Amino acid sequence: MKITSVRTTRVRIPLSYPVKWSGGIRRSAPAMILEVETDEGIVGLGECVGPTLPTVQAIVEQEFKQFLIGQDPLRTEWLVRRMEEFARNWAQIGAYGISGIEMALLDIKGKYLNTSVYNLLGGKCRNDIRYMGYLFIDEPENNAQKALDFLNEGYEEVKLKVGRNMAQDLDTLAAIRDAVGSRLKIRVDANMNWSVPTAIKWIKAMTPYDIQYVEQPVPDYDLEGMAQVRRAVDVPIAADEGCTSLRSAMDLIRHESCDVFVVYISEAGGLMRASQIAALADACGKWCAIGTWAETGIATSAGAHVIASSANFPFANDTHYMLQTDDVIVPALPLKGGRMPLPAGPGLGVNLDAAKLALFAKDETRESVFFDNVEDEQMPLVGQII
Repeated sequence: MKITSVRTTRVRIPLSYPVKWSGGIRRSAPAMILEVETDEGIVGLGECVGPTLPTVQAIVEQEFKQFLIGQDPLRTEWLVRRMEEFARNWAQIGAYGISGIEMALLDIKGKYLNTSVYNLLGGKCRNDIRYMGYLFIDEPENNAQKALDFLNEGYEEVKLKVGRNMAQDLDTLAAIRDAVGSRLKIRVDANMNWSVPTAIKWIKAMTPYDIQYVEQPVPDYDLEGMAQVRRAVDVPIAADEGCTSLRSAMDLIRHESCDVFVVYISEAGGLMRASQIAALADACGKWCAIGTWAETGIATSAGAHVIASSANFPFANDTHYMLQTDDVIVPALPLKGGRMPLPAGPGLGVNLDAAKLALFAKDETRESVFFDNVEDEQMPLVGQII
């Protein structure tokens, strides 16, 4: 079997409402869909997400395609290593492209062998996947109602974006606890917005509200600072922006910076590398959760296969899927009440809807996760003393 073509299509799926966090406001879920065709008629689906999809698309089209055309798609590790070595001088941005390609290669392999991708990664450890409800920066009463709605739908955990205003964050946590009591676990995410002293002050003020863990309280490069925060507070600390690869995970372990790894398939460079991070974390007594860039059903399904194949994902995982107004796959993923059964069928277990792909490829809006369209003096910054 040989790869004959690689097609890429950028899409943008609107969210149900604008979502606000410490670094910016988003109104859509952007992604790049890959279709990797073979001479045996098997088509593998992949998805790239990340900070700059036009760049990622150029990398896939102009740099990585040369390593794929005419090659055997079943040689997954060999092809991934060739692309990793080629991209050594620009490894992090290259990982976003490699992740989508590897996803499609594993989809081809699963379809060819008539088995699910989770079996290619080691076999399933669970029959369904848990996801948390997503809460963004909003008025306390609005988030309290949304948390109650998530609870009534069956969700067990929620994640609250924080970091712009301490009084509002504390009022929001108080309102949520008044609404749901102890029936929901609450984690918070500052997206690197705090300095070390601000993080310590803010987390200690939140401690009475029984926080499950705090994601990335300080900038990703400040491993010693995050370790200092971890030693100073009683709440577990999670690395999100700071956990992007096997090497960054090892650095976090060496510095004793965190208790939880938030793992991204896109940043790790694929499902296999994400699974290796989870195995490394397991060996060092760290827990994992899958993070999200607001993926479509293709990459959300891929994340489910990684979670299913590891025993080291005890938390409800991140997704924006319940906030997206539509999808490029048919049928949509059956995520209800914070749970989703494992995708059925060979490969990733999802099917592309060509009409939806064409529809959502028409939106050329550009936005970034760390940008607000405001005046300079109002612009959010990481590592602030607030």
